Amino acid sequence: MSRKGITGVVTAVFLGWAAVAFGGVSFIYPAPNTWVENSNHLILKLNSTEVTGVRVGVNGVVSDLLVVGSPEYRRAFQDILIVQPVWDRGRNEVTVETFIGNNRAEAAQASVYFAPGAKASDIPPEFKANSFHQPDLEARCVGCHDMAPSSDKSLSTLAKENPCIGCHRKMLDVKFVHGPAGTYSCGYCHKEKATPRFAVTKREAALCNECHGDKAAEFAKRKYIHGPIAGGMCEVCHDSHGSANYSQLKAPINELCLSCHESIKKTPHVVRTTTGTGHPVSGAKDPSAPKTGREMSCISCHNPHAGDVRYFFVNNAEDRLLLCQMCHNK
Repeated sequence: MSRKGITGVVTAVFLGWAAVAFGGVSFIYPAPNTWVENSNHLILKLNSTEVTGVRVGVNGVVSDLLVVGSPEYRRAFQDILIVQPVWDRGRNEVTVETFIGNNRAEAAQASVYFAPGAKASDIPPEFKANSFHQPDLEARCVGCHDMAPSSDKSLSTLAKENPCIGCHRKMLDVKFVHGPAGTYSCGYCHKEKATPRFAVTKREAALCNECHGDKAAEFAKRKYIHGPIAGGMCEVCHDSHGSANYSQLKAPINELCLSCHESIKKTPHVVRTTTGTGHPVSGAKDPSAPKTGREMSCISCHNPHAGDVRYFFVNNAEDRLLLCQMCHNK
């Protein structure tokens, strides 16, 4: 289906914060007036076995009619509808219309706030965070999902056995997957006895350094430490599960760096060439690392974590010409 508010993909996945009914339709995930960081699922309980079709709208863009009344659909999903929404950043007004045959049966509405990578402090106060693993919501899933897996299953590195992958597989459908996520070692970071259940009880460097302690020790030896590292904020740059970018970065390298260092975009960088432009920072192979085949970027010259010189030059030399000579050695 083309982009008409949702992608018509139906899967047996149940996520959410609270089941709130508006008319005959319950919004399971996201719950009304909550905020989300991803756009993986919109889950609705239709509360009727007579409904044969559903239309979903997001900010006025409405889907085609989704057929939910066939015997095959009913056997697989009963009165649950799961689709992949296409949220707009910020506030989304979600509308749902149900049909019995050609007749419109119910209409429902909810507001959802989409903020990928945002902090809770950035979210308007009327929107709450989602938390699915609550007893009343998990009870809706037991028909298809094992919501009380054994310790052996929870620790299984086999996709067919691991209880998390059935719902959360999509976060691993990226080019660069973090090691623990790729081996389905969810239980290392997510704790069953946490509140809420399966929450991460440690975040940022406190958690990351349990595995990456060698890196933390290496950075600590350096004279200058990049601000996010000094603050223990690994997740500012890295996605803990995976991403489309090298080192599980949340955005391509230059885009990520310039999201903080905005002034670099406004003036020629390093030197002004005869054409009036600055030194290239993209669009060419990185001559400092020819074996990697990577494109030139901010990390061609700057270490993103720490260094012994003020600007984190990768060769740790105070003399800037020595940095230039890494590539310009003739």
